[in-house]
Amino acid sequence: MSSILFEVKDSVAYIKLNRPDKYNAFNREMALLLQEKLDECKTSNIRCVYITGNGKAFCSGQDLEEVVDPAGPKIDA
Repeated sequence: MSSILFEVKDSVAYIKLNRPDKYNAFNREMALLLQEKLDECKTSNIRCVYITGNGKAFCSGQDLEEVVDPAGPKIDA
């Protein structure tokens, strides 16, 4: 399942963030795919780009599970 869904209708590009289980938290894969699709829009007859999120949230921000080192220091709360 792709983390970015993309379609074009009548010169409008529709980009949907597609990680609803993570409230569309942004990760490296999504960043690369989003850049690829936006570059594609620049070289075509796209007049508008509509970005939305799949599920309950548009985007909850950066996926911290991807940037935290599991072997790193632990925090005692």
